[in-house]
Amino acid sequence: MKKNSGWIKSVSICLAVLVVMMGAGFYLLFGDTETSFVSSKVEAAFSEQNKQSEEVEENGEDKESKDQSGSAEEESVEAKEVESIQEAVTEEEKEEVEDNNELSEKDDQAKENDDRKDESENEDAGNDQTSDNQAVSQTTAPGIENPENAPETEIVEESVEPEPEPEPEPEPEPEPEPEVAEAVTYSWGATSSYTFRMEVALTNNGGSTANNVMVSVPLLENRSPYQTTSLRSVNYSQVSSSGRVSTFNLGNIAPGETKTIVADFDIAVRPVSINSSNDTIDKARGVFNKYAGSGNCRDLARAFIRDIRSMGIEAREVIGFARAQRGAMTTGSLQGTRHSWAEFYVEDLGWVPADLTFQYFGEFPHPSHIVESYEDQSISVNYNGGSLSASWSNAVH
Repeated sequence: MKKNSGWIKSVSICLAVLVVMMGAGFYLLFGDTETSFVSSKVEAAFSEQNKQSEEVEENGEDKESKDQSGSAEEESVEAKEVESIQEAVTEEEKEEVEDNNELSEKDDQAKENDDRKDESENEDAGNDQTSDNQAVSQTTAPGIENPENAPETEIVEESVEPEPEPEPEPEPEPEPEPEVAEAVTYSWGATSSYTFRMEVALTNNGGSTANNVMVSVPLLENRSPYQTTSLRSVNYSQVSSSGRVSTFNLGNIAPGETKTIVADFDIAVRPVSINSSNDTIDKARGVFNKYAGSGNCRDLARAFIRDIRSMGIEAREVIGFARAQRGAMTTGSLQGTRHSWAEFYVEDLGWVPADLTFQYFGEFPHPSHIVESYEDQSISVNYNGGSLSASWSNAVH
């Protein structure tokens, strides 16, 4: 009898442990996915089973008389009870899920209707402010049923904003006209007229006659912008001419005899000055300021010409006559008045004077300079026999 009661006690303990383990396994499998309501019911069932197991242990001696079949029936009952609890929990869970789904659908429908109502109110407010908007046909969202408690569908007038008119393209601003530099021109003074006389004398200093004497004489230049020249008369006939050089036949000159060629020219001289400046004039002025002043007139003129030619500006030397006083040319002999100055070329204007000795740049304020030539040419004499010497002189009448 004691052996049977010990065996029964051991079976009861094992069953209790088995029940606890089954409950723990069930909790682990289904506890995380069930709702809090279901979990509380399972935990209550497990608590009741644990309580019963404890009562079995405490009253083990009283229950020793129960046989193995009674224990099996108790286990079956408990399993059925757990199964029924699970089924009840499952049914309640399904009902709760369906209720939640139904509430969710109702909430979504109500929210959508509220949004549509807000849009309608906003559009109505926009229609009150804009009188020019056009009405469009009623629009409803297809495939959406209104819930029973949703407000009836209202006709909504949507405002259509007129398309903005394209802004006119800005007229292109007129391109600024390029600044045109003032053209450089001459300003002229009153013309002064003179008679210029050139004399060339040949003397035979030998003991025999000089035969067939031919004399080539450079005449006055006629290419100056501020002087015009014309040959009035000459006392010997011209045999030939080349440029401004004329050749005269004086025949035979006896020993001690002198023959003189006399040529008279009408000249008109005008004061001149430039009225503006440009790049060429500015460059020439810079060189002029470097050399202008006292010194040999030919050396100063040639230094000026050399420097501005290196800048690509045309320049030339002028050989002529100028009185020492700063004023108009006076009549009389021009002995000792031979002079050199320069001219440089300005496009669209011509030759511009620059006298470095008198410090006249781009001007001759007085009719004071007479141009003889742009090349320093000498008198040439050809003859046979005798011994000739030549001299020349110039004067203004």
